[in-house]
Amino acid sequence: MSEEKSTELGNKKSKKPREKSAQYPPYDLSSCIELVQVVDRLGGKQVAEGSLLSELGLKSSNTKSYTGKLSSCRQFGLLDAKANLLSITERTDLILHPTEEPEDVQTKKLIIEAFRSPSLYQKLINRFDGKGLPKSTTLANILMNEYKIAKAVKDSAAKVFVSSAKFAGVLGDDNVLQVRQTYEAITGEVPSDETGIHETGQKPPAMGQVHSLKLALSSGRSAQITVPSDITKTDVEKLKNMLDLLAVEEGAE
Repeated sequence: MSEEKSTELGNKKSKKPREKSAQYPPYDLSSCIELVQVVDRLGGKQVAEGSLLSELGLKSSNTKSYTGKLSSCRQFGLLDAKANLLSITERTDLILHPTEEPEDVQTKKLIIEAFRSPSLYQKLINRFDGKGLPKSTTLANILMNEYKIAKAVKDSAAKVFVSSAKFAGVLGDDNVLQVRQTYEAITGEVPSDETGIHETGQKPPAMGQVHSLKLALSSGRSAQITVPSDITKTDVEKLKNMLDLLAVEEGAE
């Protein structure tokens, strides 16, 4: 075997497999809002990915910064992407074009709801809401050891969480996370538990018990839905279809 081939094989063997990470937003809320503003300027709905790339001055959809922002926008519930077509969500539309007065109240409320949306953030809010966040290095280590965030990205993931919390207005100079308190102060409503936020010390329902979800509606109204804790995906689809039918019937009157 030649020395060149021997070296090539040695290099292949020395390469370590890339460490897998649990899902997390690689870009913060502020960056995501900037991206969806561009999508909105391009029409908002069914925007060709090529048009967005051109607007951003990018040549490839595989650019790391682009794919990272796209993933983050999806996790925050700000953007949908199907078959190379991008659309802002209803949440984004109302953040950028509020329909209620005062407008800043609606915008702040929806941005907090966006902050609560990523699965990782739900868990962190559950754990730290009303408490002081650990220093950045400690938070990063918690993400790695307890939430399966890869070592290579743990520091960045922690930084993005803090940055997003500050942008959402739920983390002040005292470093205390105040999601529920801030939401209630802004809206006068208790945030629903649909994204996983529970009272301190409250355990999720056991099998056979039920979830009681309080949902914030428009014009200050609310609705409450009770479902089994072991509800199936099929049942969820049935429930969604029933709600869609209710909306259609209401609109026909």
